[in-house]
Amino acid sequence: MAGNKRTRAALLALVAGISCGHLVDPVLPGDAEQFVAPSVYTQWWAMVEQCSGLRGRLEDVQWFSVPGQLSNPDNSSEPVEGYWSAASNRIVLNSDDTLDGRIVRHEMLHALVRVKGHPRSAFLQSCGGIVSCPPACVSDAGPPPAPDPATPRVAPAAIEVTSEVSVISPSSSTQASFGTFTIFAHNPFPHPIVVLLSKSPGVDIARTYGYGIIRTVSGGAVSSADLAFDIGATYFAAGETKRDMFDLAIVPIASPSVGTFPGIGRDGIALPPETYSFRGDYGGHSAPDITTILNR
Repeated sequence: MAGNKRTRAALLALVAGISCGHLVDPVLPGDAEQFVAPSVYTQWWAMVEQCSGLRGRLEDVQWFSVPGQLSNPDNSSEPVEGYWSAASNRIVLNSDDTLDGRIVRHEMLHALVRVKGHPRSAFLQSCGGIVSCPPACVSDAGPPPAPDPATPRVAPAAIEVTSEVSVISPSSSTQASFGTFTIFAHNPFPHPIVVLLSKSPGVDIARTYGYGIIRTVSGGAVSSADLAFDIGATYFAAGETKRDMFDLAIVPIASPSVGTFPGIGRDGIALPPETYSFRGDYGGHSAPDITTILNR
């Protein structure tokens, strides 16, 4: 497969989002521009409400974007891709990431949780895989409880892996169509397990969820994988199902690509309308392939 070799390890250098609990909003960067939430934000907001169990009004959030690199308002030397500010319920995003689903949903979760920091229960458990949580987020969330040393260790092949493809937002005159490719990993046992994951070549962190997407008629493919920045990704309670969601932009471009369409971020998947074969895996153990037609 002529897959894209970039992984989300690039997020090691960036923070997906910062929550600011100031009584007064930080001063906006001079080049910040307010924008109207695209229609896909309605679906993304609903996803975050569902996974978090919290409710709020998307209409109450103010949205701003900044071209170039955005900085943490509490530490100007720290680059970030976005932050939420409590005083006016404001979200500021890097303009390259305004259509990056997991980053946008990360900030939406801040706006719903409304506390400073990254509670593990929200960012890595209830909404894990739905929102981004790179290393700085994982560190802020704190380590998970240590599993019982007697917990069985199993290979990825012991996990049941399935996947689904959904188009969540049709195209319009102002917006591309958006979809999701979600990979599910289920513990079939009536007891907890720890999955022993392998490390990718040249990478010192184990690989968790991966995807391969092949355009079956005209050719072309993309592939990548997430990494186990959080050790909690390898622990499954009895009967637990975890998931990881990859966002798709369905746009009229020449061939499948990653990070080429404006706003979807460096890891956003852009696919021209056509028939595709989707393969998802957890730790290299694959779900059955899905073949489907993606239309705008």
